[in-house]
Amino acid sequence: MKNPFKTIYGKVASIFLGLLFLVGAIQVFLSLNAAVNYVCETTQKLNYGMAKQLAERCEPMMADSSKRTLMSESITNLKSMNPHVEIFLLNEQGKVLAYFNKGQILQRSKVGLKPIRAFLKKGSFKKLPIMGEDPFSENKKIIFSAARMMIAPGKMGYLYVTLPSVRYDLSENDISSSYILRNSILSLMATLLFGGLFGLVVFFFLTKRVHRMTKAVRRFENGQYHQRIKVTSDDEIGDLAKAFNHMAETIEQNMREMEKNDHLRRELIANISHDLRSPLTSIQGYIETVLIKGDKLAHTKREEYLEIILKNVVHLSNLVQELFELSKLDAKESEPHPEPFSIAELVQDVLLKFQPKAQKKGVNLVSKLPLNLPMVLADIGMIERVISNLIDNALNFTPPAGRVKVGLQREGEQVQISVSDTGAGIPEDEIAHIFDRFYMVEKSRTGHGSGSGLGLAIARKIVEAHGGQLSVFSKVKEGTEFVFTLPVYKFAKQITANLSRQIF
Repeated sequence: MKNPFKTIYGKVASIFLGLLFLVGAIQVFLSLNAAVNYVCETTQKLNYGMAKQLAERCEPMMADSSKRTLMSESITNLKSMNPHVEIFLLNEQGKVLAYFNKGQILQRSKVGLKPIRAFLKKGSFKKLPIMGEDPFSENKKIIFSAARMMIAPGKMGYLYVTLPSVRYDLSENDISSSYILRNSILSLMATLLFGGLFGLVVFFFLTKRVHRMTKAVRRFENGQYHQRIKVTSDDEIGDLAKAFNHMAETIEQNMREMEKNDHLRRELIANISHDLRSPLTSIQGYIETVLIKGDKLAHTKREEYLEIILKNVVHLSNLVQELFELSKLDAKESEPHPEPFSIAELVQDVLLKFQPKAQKKGVNLVSKLPLNLPMVLADIGMIERVISNLIDNALNFTPPAGRVKVGLQREGEQVQISVSDTGAGIPEDEIAHIFDRFYMVEKSRTGHGSGSGLGLAIARKIVEAHGGQLSVFSKVKEGTEFVFTLPVYKFAKQITANLSRQIF
């Protein structure tokens, strides 16, 4: 079983309870300190003028030695009414000259004057409590009342009266008997109990979603690739669930793509083997025939066989070249090098190249080239290959007396190139596969012509390398049209003008 303190819920709950206890303890400390200070302040304010009143009564007695006994009696009477009050006579340096509690032993012979002077300043009433030193303790602070008085003829000093202090009582008595502290602790315990329970319940429901996500991830890890997480909120956990669902969909799609690619790879190997085996077998057969018959073979037959061998060798060479070109496009080793050129002139050149083949098949090869067509920006060699592949594909699958048309058209900042034919068309369920490698065009075009099945794949890769898309529109018994676009070269006129200035 997993250690609960290693789970998110255990960690969050532990941190929360620790912080709650710390905040509660700080609150109790501050509340207790504030309450004690308030009691001390109140006590000191209530007895603020005690020392002054006592000094006014005792000062005449200090001047007359015969009346000092009366002063001692007055102080004794005061202490009998309030036994917690202690009275000290101090000289101007703070030294204790006399005190009136013989049951106590002085622990300090001198009292710091800084708190006394602060008490005697004007406006000190608003700054209470002011804590002074307790002569009966080495380190305790206590509230007091003080007044200046004549302690001897010509000598000034201080009457220093220490008052009952809550701080002193708490340190001396059992701390558990303090009403303030007891209620503060009860308040802390109630806060911890209810706050802790509420926090634990909230954290449970928050982490419950994390547990569901963990289970979903584990099921996905175990092969349940359809597993998804239900998104119920727009917070960070909801964003995490969305990210997981997106990742799962991507992985599942990639796996389907891998399965598809694996299937295509097997078909590719089979098709390559077939396409290589057929011409190689033919070449081998005709060469063996020529070698066996030797001089007995008629000259015309020898030339016919050699032409067949040459045709098969050329077919093999083209097939290998197309495979090599397609592999470079897949690996992005063959990147386009754009330059401005006239797409109309390129189309005319390609049409002239295919005109003999069109005439031989009895196909009408035409074009529609508008005037003043702008220059385009692309790799001229690659685009020539695309147009050549599309025209060659159209000628292969257009019957005699048919027509193959190449059209150009300006569309905003793009020039559209289209190659259409009047062949048998492509069935709708097979259009999605015509760009697959070695997808035999005979199957798509009802048996007219032949091909390696790589021409359209290469054309699509080249168009995609230019940031475009090669689209196909086809209707059975009506024909097929391939369309792609190239960007207009916007700065062609400016470059031409700059070249003209340099020449002249």
